[in-house]
Amino acid sequence: MTDDSGDGSVDVVGALKGGVGKTRLAMLAALYLATVEGEDVHYVDGDSVSQTGNDWYRDYERATGKTFPVRVTRHPFDDVDELVADLRAKHDRVIVDVGGGNASVFAAALTYANRLIVPIGADPSEIRRLRATWRAAQMAGAESAVGGFDASVLLSRTDHSTTLPGEYRDMLTSGRDAATGAELPVYPLLTAEMRRRVAYQRSYATVPVDYLDVPAVLAETGILAAAPEGAR
Repeated sequence: MTDDSGDGSVDVVGALKGGVGKTRLAMLAALYLATVEGEDVHYVDGDSVSQTGNDWYRDYERATGKTFPVRVTRHPFDDVDELVADLRAKHDRVIVDVGGGNASVFAAALTYANRLIVPIGADPSEIRRLRATWRAAQMAGAESAVGGFDASVLLSRTDHSTTLPGEYRDMLTSGRDAATGAELPVYPLLTAEMRRRVAYQRSYATVPVDYLDVPAVLAETGILAAAPEGAR
């Protein structure tokens, strides 16, 4: 869902739990859109616990002596909505990395959002925290300044040498816990996954050549019109 103001798109990658892979997705999406698609992208690091996105660009510039191809602003504060409102008028796209347990910053970041992607791992603790993230997103949607946003859940850091990704995919989409029979919420879970954990870890402080699963995620969420040929 988008507004008709002519401002740039605002895409939020967020979760009220750290360590779920949101910064990797947010930064790699920003870099892909800037370097491959030629968009003018501004990245907002709104995580009040860990500023990995901000560190990513600083460490890249220190190591290479080159200018990072995406503008980055660290702003983990409750008025992040005011910053996003300003940036969306100046750039093709604003990508906001937000979470780390700060519900007020998370809600503010969604004020002008067109999309929300919530990454989670196939892990019981992350599934439990998904409920809190989803409730916070629903409340923020009611206060949206642009008529709401599309929201989706993404399985990240999946290891398909185990059965866990399939088990949790069934749990999130069926509305029932197969082990207990208990009813569960149904979430809009993306078909695409972020599978290559080690490769994504190694991408830190780089501008990658291979974006792995990221183009497929961007295509499925509508950020890209279609996934490039050969995208995972």
